[in-house]
Amino acid sequence: MRFLSTGLAALAATLATANASASYRAHEWGTFTSLVGSNGITQHGLYHEDEALPDFVHGFGVTQPAAELGAAPMAAAPRPSPQDPSPRDCPFKVCFAEDFFVDNIVTQKMETPVIYFYGAPQAVRVNVKFPEGIITDTFPAPVATSPTRADLKSIGNGDTTFAVEILPAGTPLQPPVAEADNIYAHARRTSANLIRGGREVEKFIFYRGLGRFQPRFGINSRRGDLTIRTDAASEPAAAFLVHVDGSGHGQLMDLRDRDGRLRERRIEPGEITRLSDHSRPLVGEGDSVRMGSAARNTLIRALVEAGLFKDEATAMIDTWEHGYLKVPGLRLLYILPRAEVDEVLPLSFQPAPSRLERVFVGRIEVLLDTEEERVLEQVLRERQAFHVAGLGRFAEAILRRVGEVYRERAADPADLKLIQELIQQAAQMGN
Repeated sequence: MRFLSTGLAALAATLATANASASYRAHEWGTFTSLVGSNGITQHGLYHEDEALPDFVHGFGVTQPAAELGAAPMAAAPRPSPQDPSPRDCPFKVCFAEDFFVDNIVTQKMETPVIYFYGAPQAVRVNVKFPEGIITDTFPAPVATSPTRADLKSIGNGDTTFAVEILPAGTPLQPPVAEADNIYAHARRTSANLIRGGREVEKFIFYRGLGRFQPRFGINSRRGDLTIRTDAASEPAAAFLVHVDGSGHGQLMDLRDRDGRLRERRIEPGEITRLSDHSRPLVGEGDSVRMGSAARNTLIRALVEAGLFKDEATAMIDTWEHGYLKVPGLRLLYILPRAEVDEVLPLSFQPAPSRLERVFVGRIEVLLDTEEERVLEQVLRERQAFHVAGLGRFAEAILRRVGEVYRERAADPADLKLIQELIQQAAQMGN
């Protein structure tokens, strides 16, 4: 009887230890970026970088041996410095074969997902799959990733595994230095635990990717209006229409109705004109349009309501405020339903966290039919003098859509050749 009692006590102690080792939680945020034309179809060309990542971030296909994990005692691990990281493994587009972006359609840029950890120190393996995409940038380096540079032929079947240690609070280690104004640095401003993968220390797991899926929205424009549709299964937790003028002044319109729903919304040309009128003073309380700090705070509040801690939501907006609220254009920002995130980007942990929050923002750049016509007219008027770089990082996608619009007419072969040459110029941007 004493033997049985002792055995049960030992088993209870083992289970208690196992439960304690799994007592951590994980929070993730990230952005999917795409561009849709007036016909609602996403356009190819969403592989151009917005802002450069620090040199220590690993490029496509880089891994580290799993045997290195935990190789150095925690107290003896080297303190990273600006000299420690080697130069970036490869500038973004150099990681790929020259004709890769000619042979493959890229309609989604998965930008800056980060995974934070909170709780008991322990080793954790994290696997992220991207069935309709590939993982392109990472830190710390993963222990396995596919496809590799050697076998990459198409966009799809991405599968990457990280092996990290959650470090105790107060561990006297520092991540490698990132310039304060680099967008990567903002994500560190949280209370999350440090983690270590091999000899690389960071505040989170970082990864990026490229994909090819269609957002679950119907977005169409006709005669300058905009119609946005979704179904109950894809209804976002929050949705906003943002207009930023050429001077970088933005305004944000909440698209949900009084019941917090967005199944269908038709936005008349007059409403869009009102949204783009940045000379107006701030509107009164209860109005759906916000600008400046009010727009920023609205986004932070929506992210907190979706499951992020306040400092995480602030870090996300600090990272993407320029792209969301200051880059000229018309865009839809929405928080993806959790089920959609899990389907598009399956994520698993060993051991599993006690709680997992995943908050992703869909950023859809919207081309009204009137904007397509304006760009087309400018191209045909200016010809070879057309300033491709003036369209920004979305130049290739915009020009591809403009080419589609022109081909729907009785198109002149010389004009089609001109547009194709401009598309090629846009494709070379960032090389």
